[in-house]
Amino acid sequence: MKKYLAIISAAILFTACHKDEDIHIIQVDTTIVNNYTFDPTFIIQDQQPVTQHITPTHLAAGDLVAVCASSNYVSEEDISEGINILKSWGLEVIEASNLYERDGRYAGKLGDRVKGFQEAIDNPDVKAIFFARGGYGAAQLLPYIDWTAMQSNPKWIIGYSDVTALHIALNNMGIETMLGPMMRGFNNDKESNTALQTALFSQSAPVTLPTNENCVKGNATGRLVGGNLSIIYSLSGTAFDLNTKDAILFIEDTGEANYSVDRMLLNLQQSGKLTDIKGLIVGEFINNNQGNDLPLPAIIKKYFEPLNIPIIYGYPNGHDIKNMPLPLGSRCTIDINETEATVTFNKPEA
Repeated sequence: MKKYLAIISAAILFTACHKDEDIHIIQVDTTIVNNYTFDPTFIIQDQQPVTQHITPTHLAAGDLVAVCASSNYVSEEDISEGINILKSWGLEVIEASNLYERDGRYAGKLGDRVKGFQEAIDNPDVKAIFFARGGYGAAQLLPYIDWTAMQSNPKWIIGYSDVTALHIALNNMGIETMLGPMMRGFNNDKESNTALQTALFSQSAPVTLPTNENCVKGNATGRLVGGNLSIIYSLSGTAFDLNTKDAILFIEDTGEANYSVDRMLLNLQQSGKLTDIKGLIVGEFINNNQGNDLPLPAIIKKYFEPLNIPIIYGYPNGHDIKNMPLPLGSRCTIDINETEATVTFNKPEA
């Protein structure tokens, strides 16, 4: 019960909306139905912007890091190359107690996965936690984790895909995390690997990309949040619902039908998560099935064009080979002009 209360106190609390209170207007296409205004109340209306910003200490040679498995199982062969690369960076590596366990699709039973992750959080000598792989299961850990040690002694959490659930929980508390490569396939792209090392040992470098026809010019600054769209969608309405107030939102996904992407973005729109975002970064959407639906860029445009915000489309982070890291929870500035788009992280206040 103590752990449950601790996580509730650390999470964003939601209160009921009242008819006499001001309400947000969800920005929808007003030409669809004449003389109609959609004025909903919704659960995240009273969310306040996250203003706390805690950046874990950057790594140095000799630091101790842990490799954990919160989701699908792995073999030693799957991740041995990744672990060896961490050691080549001068890091000492310990392995979670459940790292090579298997229970169906999972890396051990839920209690084993909670234990392995909690021990890494509570170990004061561990400076960063790398994840073995994604898949499914990280969100199952959320109600059972005591984040107290992360608040007093924050450490880097590194992963993508299903690990998005853990990123969201920590970003909602104002703790910065790293969306980036995991041990399985850690060396798929050497540029991404080098960028991750730089980000963890010093500072995330600015990233500049050529623009394309789906980008929207402009500039904006906000707290960078997001990750895998399916995971963001799955936490909607829970105590771990993503706080997007005054944020730059990042989304990516894999293996989804286009109508599923539409459904998930509809949820974000109708729950109010898009109302107060400052900008959008679209990562890689791969292995999608268009079917009879609109092309993916048209679906994304449908939901974000009414917001009149700058958009970077095609940031190289997601489930493809390239996975350039993103420091979620950082203060992020995006600047898009006719020819290029630049993303800058933790840019000092002017």
